[in-house]
Amino acid sequence: MDGLERPELLPDCEVPARYRQPDQLISNCLINLADPSLSDNRRISSLDLCGIRGGGELAAATFMVKTPGPWHEDLQHIVRASHVDVDRPRFTHGDHILGLCYVAGTKGLPPGMRHRAADDLVCRFRDDVGYAEARHLLAKNDWDWLADAVRDGWAVWTAQLFTEDETAPLKTRMRVGLALAEHEAPGGYVPEAVAQLVAHPGGASGDRLAIAMAVAHRDPLAGLNLLCCVASDPLVQAGHRMQAIELLDESAPSKAQEMRALQTRLPSVREARDRQRETDEQVKREQAARRERATPEAVTERLDAEIEELLDSLRIREPDEDLSGSLDNHLAETDREGVAQDVIGIFDAARDEDIDASIRLLATLTRIRYGDEIEAASDESASGGPDSGVIPRLTQKELEAYAKEWAQRSWTTWRELVEKHGWDDDRTGEVKRQADEITRHVDDLVLQKASDHLRALEQHLTWQTWPAFLEAAEERKYATALRHLATARCLAGEAERAEALWRDATVKSFSFDPLAMSWPREFWLVLEEWRNGTTGR
Repeated sequence: MDGLERPELLPDCEVPARYRQPDQLISNCLINLADPSLSDNRRISSLDLCGIRGGGELAAATFMVKTPGPWHEDLQHIVRASHVDVDRPRFTHGDHILGLCYVAGTKGLPPGMRHRAADDLVCRFRDDVGYAEARHLLAKNDWDWLADAVRDGWAVWTAQLFTEDETAPLKTRMRVGLALAEHEAPGGYVPEAVAQLVAHPGGASGDRLAIAMAVAHRDPLAGLNLLCCVASDPLVQAGHRMQAIELLDESAPSKAQEMRALQTRLPSVREARDRQRETDEQVKREQAARRERATPEAVTERLDAEIEELLDSLRIREPDEDLSGSLDNHLAETDREGVAQDVIGIFDAARDEDIDASIRLLATLTRIRYGDEIEAASDESASGGPDSGVIPRLTQKELEAYAKEWAQRSWTTWRELVEKHGWDDDRTGEVKRQADEITRHVDDLVLQKASDHLRALEQHLTWQTWPAFLEAAEERKYATALRHLATARCLAGEAERAEALWRDATVKSFSFDPLAMSWPREFWLVLEEWRNGTTGR
């Protein structure tokens, strides 16, 4: 048990902790009932009043008159003279628990009666809840009675919990542990708490030996390890270690011989105590450090540091501006591998799935730090998707339509020039030269458009979406940040398609058949002759 706090509620008892004590009237009635120096009429009236109140008050009085002890016979004639039927009580299980709290916590009642109530309260629950309540109701340094209770055959479970309680005085725990060691448990059972007391470095040497010897006298096999623990611990005085070894001679001579041989290798008691003192001081420093870390100021400082660290991890993912210049150069050089690497480098951060977790962790830590007024990461992200309307788009179909439009425009411009200035001497050759020139021009325009689209996506991410994402995260608008992140991922997906379009544009020629247009007869005949000559070759 690292620490004991009074439970706010007990199982089956809905009464809060601050009300689990009798009011002044009932407290006086319980004290009067247990006081044999008062007149019978006064004591009977006190019992009757508890019966009239009912509930926890009646449960407390019923427990007092029925619990065994030196007061039992005296209280029976009070019960017989009263109007309270303690054999058919009118209260619930929760009332009974409340009544136990009343008796255990009422100062002025016989100590043994309070101890019985505390033990009953502990035994009602097979965990630490009842024990924590009992420790609060009785004086913290007044638990020596447990040793006598165990020797009388009751409060064994309470004694085991007490010996495990690091908040209880060690000397008292040792006395209670000795009583447990002497207790005739079924099957030679030795509580783990007793073994821990034998090994406790802070326990008095004689107390540790006494507990180990008590177990060994009751059950030599169960006491073997405990005696070895005492005999091998340099913190135990040499005389006490030798007594343990002498007792081992009777049950395990080989172990006794082993322990004797060990004595020459053990450090002195002073050296062992110095080492233990250093260990205890180190433990205290660590506990103080933990308490320091648990202060509100320290927690706030750690939260601020974690929040800033997460924000820094997002900032360093910001696309590198140098990659923008690299992308321009590689596009101009038609370096397909270079462009592919630039696209990965620029848009890689947006694809990282860990960013979602970082934003949600940021939201959680910030809400812990500043309260519920902070925008939650999940409040709007489900309904607000990426801002698709601002993402530049370009499809293969749009690129082909763009190429067709420019081809038609170029052929129309050529026709107008011929109509104005006339034909060359070789009309078919002129058409062929013009077709080649228009094809090259359109291919250049298509490649330029695909390049511009990639640049637009890069600039949108670098100068708009990612800065907006970081700004939202820094301003604790986490749902907004997630929407910007979704937009960045859409940009990354579009960049993959745009890079594929650009790569195709570097190797593919967008040919256009001018005969698909409407022409004057003279031009039509020349174009047909050119096409027939081309297909003929």
